[in-house]
Amino acid sequence: SDVSVAADTPENTSIIGAAKITGRTSSGYTVGILNAVTGAETARYLPDDGDREAKQVVEPLTNYFVGRVKKELRNGATTVGGIVTSMARRTDDPVVESRLHSHAETVGVDWYHTWHGREYSWMGSTLFSNVSGSPGAIERTQRSSARYFQRPDREGAGDGAFEEGYDPNLTSLRGFGFFTRVGKDSGGVLRWELMANSRSPGFENNDLAYLSKVDYVWVNGNVGASLNKPTKAYRNIFTSIGGATERNFDGDLTRVAVQAYYGMEFPNYWNLRTFWIHEEPALDDRLTRGGPVVKRTGYDFGHFQVSTDARSPVVFDVQIRGSRGIGADSKSFSFAPGVALKPASNIFVQLSPTFAYDEGEAQYVTSVADPTATAFYGRRYVFGAIRTRTVSISTRLNWTFTPTLTLQLFAQPFVATGDYSSFREFAAPRAIEKRIYGVDMGTIEYGAADDRYLVDPDGAGPAKSFSFGDPDFTSWALRGTAVLRWEYRPGSTLFF
Repeated sequence: SDVSVAADTPENTSIIGAAKITGRTSSGYTVGILNAVTGAETARYLPDDGDREAKQVVEPLTNYFVGRVKKELRNGATTVGGIVTSMARRTDDPVVESRLHSHAETVGVDWYHTWHGREYSWMGSTLFSNVSGSPGAIERTQRSSARYFQRPDREGAGDGAFEEGYDPNLTSLRGFGFFTRVGKDSGGVLRWELMANSRSPGFENNDLAYLSKVDYVWVNGNVGASLNKPTKAYRNIFTSIGGATERNFDGDLTRVAVQAYYGMEFPNYWNLRTFWIHEEPALDDRLTRGGPVVKRTGYDFGHFQVSTDARSPVVFDVQIRGSRGIGADSKSFSFAPGVALKPASNIFVQLSPTFAYDEGEAQYVTSVADPTATAFYGRRYVFGAIRTRTVSISTRLNWTFTPTLTLQLFAQPFVATGDYSSFREFAAPRAIEKRIYGVDMGTIEYGAADDRYLVDPDGAGPAKSFSFGDPDFTSWALRGTAVLRWEYRPGSTLFF
């Protein structure tokens, strides 16, 4: 397809028609059905080979469907539900066909069960997905950042029924997932929970939901205490300690962590919240963006927050967060004071400025082909130390003019800078050690004229030199939304 030098692309699709049915039966079934059809959208652009204007379909005619049913048992102490989703696109345009799925389906079952006066609970869900399309579309799904099927050291093809190895000729991809939690939620002082969550490498539901990561089995457990009887020292206290582990479907241990939390409400209704996380060094199957597994450094993270009485006309809140790498040159700090104002019973204003500072030693920059980099399957993966600073101010306004007319405003000016230095690569797959260009290996030079770095990774050795652009950045943005809600008759509402 053409490469554009300028494009006018629509931000949203138009809904041609939609219908929704919701309700509850006398026998305890809750039902929700939604179907929507969106029209094709076309972008205008200028190809780089001339000044003629061209057009390209960027979103085809599509049908979306969601069906949900839930049944209550034991007077609501137990519920069982199911969900089905479907997406079907018209992919007769070759560009669309090579990029988007032609159809996608998911089906799931969920449950929530309580006992012993609802002190204990067990919840969970099981789900399956399928996406189909052209080999090009399915290959893009395999190579997406959610799964990186192309990773050269990925071991297998799952169980054979739902999982595939990386194959650019596939026309469908299937996967499964589950979540379960059992715990003691009330009654007495003791609280505890055990949770497990998993998504297989082939699971995909981005056509009708949001998914950022698959290929993991995560297990977490916590035990805590809840003190709800007020005393002279506090109104209530909750504290807990626990741990978590995570592995991918190759069996790599990708997370080992312990965490602790303490929160309390004082007699004057002030609140204190603090938690701590200790993360051990662990393997990382995503850090190289589709390359071999390496090992990331661990860290200790702390959070401290104090807020004043939420019933007052003026409420103050302060959050302080910080972390430090374990055996690494990495750290972070953020400071976020805030104030909420209630000048009248129908007006709420909130101001929340934030300053954040981060230092890291392994921020991905780029990868280049190099046959001499045999340990990394013929590529070099370039990382850099990075120092970022971020400043933002979030402003919210909720104004209730009448019970049927309300206004909500949100605005956030935002600026972030990032400075890279000490470019490097990992010494070996599954290793935590790194070698810095110009210090531990090869040479590196910066050319101010073309704003690029030139790297010779092995000096007089056989590896070819390569270059990459200066990744330093400064980003400015002003984000904002405004929503006016008018309930012009009971149950009927307009939003602008």
